[in-house]
Amino acid sequence: MIKSIKVLIVEDDPASLSYLEIILGKEGLQYRTATNGEEGLAVFKEYKPHIVLTDINMANMNGIELLAAIKKIQPQTIVIMLTAFNSEDFVIEAMRYGANNYLKKPIFRDNIIGLLRKYKNIILSRNTHIKIQSFVKRHSYTMEISNDIELLPYVINYLIESVELVFKEDECMGIRLGLDEIVINAIEHGNLNISYVEKTQAIKNNTLEKLHKSRRNAPENIHKTVTIHFEMNKEYCEWTIKDQGKGFNPSLIPNPILTESAESLHGRGIFITQFQFDEMEYSENGTKVRLRKNKIR
Repeated sequence: MIKSIKVLIVEDDPASLSYLEIILGKEGLQYRTATNGEEGLAVFKEYKPHIVLTDINMANMNGIELLAAIKKIQPQTIVIMLTAFNSEDFVIEAMRYGANNYLKKPIFRDNIIGLLRKYKNIILSRNTHIKIQSFVKRHSYTMEISNDIELLPYVINYLIESVELVFKEDECMGIRLGLDEIVINAIEHGNLNISYVEKTQAIKNNTLEKLHKSRRNAPENIHKTVTIHFEMNKEYCEWTIKDQGKGFNPSLIPNPILTESAESLHGRGIFITQFQFDEMEYSENGTKVRLRKNKIR
């Protein structure tokens, strides 16, 4: 069982590196630093961090090359790319190489802390108990969960237990992160009808937990649930997540790397999730998402 989280910062700008060190230090996280990709890879091999924060534009070995090397050595490592504005192509390339998220510069403290806390909870809550589900040729079940986001890591653990021996560790981490994003969306934006603007303001004011509680207890939401159906057969694993919200037009989902500002962190879950699955499809009214991961034959 993992007792604490180790972070590696790879950043060639001294001011940015110092800024990140201060943030991680105040958060009480263990960390090491490197000032270029080659040094970062050497530190990574010795330190074996759980999370890597790396700039993209660096001399000798850039962030994407470092990302590719890290994923080859320890694929379950969570890698967050640090990007400048007007670097959309680099972001997409990084996601294809297995990056788990990205932050645009200038980086805001609340954004980096939010991501680190989220991934810390996911890593610490991994269930390492090995099951015998690899012998199962067909398996399905349906869950109906409440809108209590604090229980979500345990729900995701249960979902991942079904596929731990079906997919590689890095693929399981990608599935875990994708399911987390989609189920949160189903609760927040679906059942609780929290808008992008409302969530942005709540995060800024550190009142998101209060907003969640208020909306959960509202008469129109108190009985709403999210249904998760899992189906596994010899060819693929598939998750269908359905909320009881008003829905939306999926064709109007914006591309976050083209529309979001540096201050914005949420609103990118759908964009990130599509890189973790072979198929991702919304129903016409946006209340249901189907995610499919094909097995390697």
